[in-house]
Order: sequence, then C-alpha cells, then structure tokens
Amino acid sequence: MDHPTLCCRAQGRASDYCTNCDLLVGLASYHVVGVERGPDGLVVRVESPWGPVGCPDCGVRASSRGRREHRLVDIPAFGVPVRLVWVKRTWACREAACPRRSFTEVDDTLAPPRSTWTTRARSWAVGQLRREHATVHGLARQLGLGWDTVWSGIEPILTVAAADETRFAGVASLGVDEHVWHHVSTKAPEDGGRGLNELTGMVDLTTDENGQVRARLLDLVPGRSKKAYADWLTQRGEDFTAGVKVATLDPFHGYKAAIDDELADATAVLDVFHVVALGTNCGLFTIEGVVVV
Repeated sequence: MDHPTLCCRAQGRASDYCTNCDLLVGLASYHVVGVERGPDGLVVRVESPWGPVGCPDCGVRASSRGRREHRLVDIPAFGVPVRLVWVKRTWACREAACPRRSFTEVDDTLAPPRSTWTTRARSWAVGQLRREHATVHGLARQLGLGWDTVWSGIEPILTVAAADETRFAGVASLGVDEHVWHHVSTKAPEDGGRGLNELTGMVDLTTDENGQVRARLLDLVPGRSKKAYADWLTQRGEDFTAGVKVATLDPFHGYKAAIDDELADATAVLDVFHVVALGTNCGLFTIEGVVVV
C-alpha cells in the first residue's frame, strides 16, 4: 500500500471534517478541527459549520468578523483531563440603522455565556456525586482542577436542585435515618472543629409501576432528633404528609415520635437493615454449623 489509510472521508480540504473525530467527541452540530495531547491532558478544538446567520435584532444577514477562542473544562476522556477550545464565530450587522454592531456565537447547550465549563461537564460532575459516590476531591483530580474551582462550578446546579420542590411529589413510602458525615471534632469551625456531625436523611422508597423502589435521597437536614424530622415534615405541608402511606425508620424514639405527630395516618415500620441488625445482635445462633453473631 503506497498511501495512508484515512480514518474518514476527509481529504485535507478546508471544507472537510473528520466524521470519526466528530463522533468520538460527541457534540451535536459541532466539528473537531484539532486535537493535541500535552502534559496536562487533551485539548480538543471544535467549531460549528459555516452557514448564513441573521442579526438577532433586525434579522439582516450578517458578515463574518472572524473567530475567537473560548476555553472550557470538558468531561475527562481516556484517563486524562480534557479542555475544549470552542472556536466561536463572530459577525457584524450590515444594517446601518440597527443598534447591534456585532455579535458572537451563543449556544447554551454547549456552554452558557461566560462559563468556564461545558454544559455536559457540569451535568457529568453532578451525576458522579449523585449516583457514583464521587467526592469533590475526586472530581477535581479527574478534571485537573482545584477543589474550590470544582465546587464553584457545580454549586449553582445543586442549589437550584435543592430548591426544586417537585422532587417531593408522589412520595407514598418515606424512609428516615441518621447520617454521620464526619468523625472528627464537633467544635465550631472557628474553634478548629468541623461542626455538627449528625444529619437526618429522608429517602423516597415508593415502588414505581415496574415494581422497583425509587430509593431517591430527598433531603438532608442538620441534627438527629424528633424536632429535626418533625420540622422537615411540617415544612413539606399537608398535601405531602397526607400522601405518605408507609413510614420506615430505624429504632430511634425521636423519629418514631415525629411520625406519630406528623404522619399519624401512615403505617410506621422498621426498615429491613435494622430489623436484621437487631435480630443478629440479640444473641448467637447457628446456620448449618456456622455461628452468626
């Protein structure tokens, strides 16, 4: 063979894009125009295809003013951090009477204006925290960023999610348990400690139409007490508490008292984990010659 095997149909013309590279990067409506691997990971350059564009104010067809680069944090790939360089197109309005003299390409699906992250990178990071037991420190290592940078990038999304009350709709089985989030000093941070270490967590244990338990964490509130749980239930309102038919809990009197006061019409039950744990701790018994404590 006296010529190289190409990865796609691109033949080196300016109008050609490598469809395999586009597929690998996976950004709809964008083409890969360059990839570099350096000591800090991959740098991927992308652009949108050429096409006529009208002024967003007057609609008159605009003329090109060239491009400018927007550097973004993207999802890690092949075990290394990735930086996406969006080669943005810029235009000038030809209409003399139009107040808009120039404008730049905007696409929130790729990245909101002035953002330093791609939209999908933020979603990926939040998904790792929610479903993959990731930590902010672990995400920082994968993204090649500092802890503070990662947290500032995902905190707005988590804040909006925490304020979204729609997650409380349709909860028929509600679970509650304590969570100890650290095992160091409970002194106030200003006194050298990490503050309160016990939280109360509420989980949606409702069975869906396929017979699967949702097992969704609904909320975490400071403290482990009747008041912590009762106050949370009160804040949810009567429509929420009236819809709860089964309330599961660990054998803690404070949570049971809150259920008696706020979920009087629900059936209170111990969750399976604590039933097994209590039964196991009641004494020694044998299963086919094996002692189980």
